[in-house]
Amino acid sequence: MKFLGPHACEEALALGELHTLWVAPAAFGRVAKLVSEARAAGVVVHREPMEGLDRRSQGQRHQGVLGEGGPFAYATFEEVAASVKAKGDAALVLALDGITDPHNLGAILRSAAGAAVDGVLLPERRSAMVNETVVRASAGTAGRVPVCRVVNLGRALDELKEAGAWVYGLAAGEGSRDYLGEAFDRPTVLVLGAEGEGLHLKIRERCDGLLHIPMPGGIESLNVSAAAAVTLFRVLARRGASS
Repeated sequence: MKFLGPHACEEALALGELHTLWVAPAAFGRVAKLVSEARAAGVVVHREPMEGLDRRSQGQRHQGVLGEGGPFAYATFEEVAASVKAKGDAALVLALDGITDPHNLGAILRSAAGAAVDGVLLPERRSAMVNETVVRASAGTAGRVPVCRVVNLGRALDELKEAGAWVYGLAAGEGSRDYLGEAFDRPTVLVLGAEGEGLHLKIRERCDGLLHIPMPGGIESLNVSAAAAVTLFRVLARRGASS
């Protein structure tokens, strides 16, 4: 796993995932603290010309700093389910149905980290996986979130419901309620689908309720990462108001 840019490298170092750090000479002054902390943690630090970093990053933007570590550490579904049971009505999980754009996934994980979600579920098929692009799009925060790959998303939702969670699908249309009217006062799973395609029918059918974000400005919908952020922080606001 490559970590592109100082923020991603700082997060990787804090999580113990950074093994090697390459820094361009021109960037050493800007990231002196990162270099010092990396060396103190036993990370191998190299001075590398900018051209070398360009090759290592395969042309992706790195700001003169590039790190490398092991593969992304996914959580297990059992860990996420146990967290739902332990946290009770305060539990909050995000399930993503067919989000294939790594930039959208990264932005969603950044919002999920900010909202301190208990887990993000990704199906093993028809989904982006956590890679360098996702980590960079998350501003390095992807590692703060328990991300779990599941073979069958529908079955995973069923098991979370058995653990006491209430599953809301974000979808417009008949039978969908305004999300502003929900109290979110129980263990909550929010399910978001890909832009355009939306939730797959079998996933939609497993939801206990469908919600939509009102659009008084007349546009059809938000980008999926924006919709995730709006909904996650609405849940937190509602819970804060009722606590």
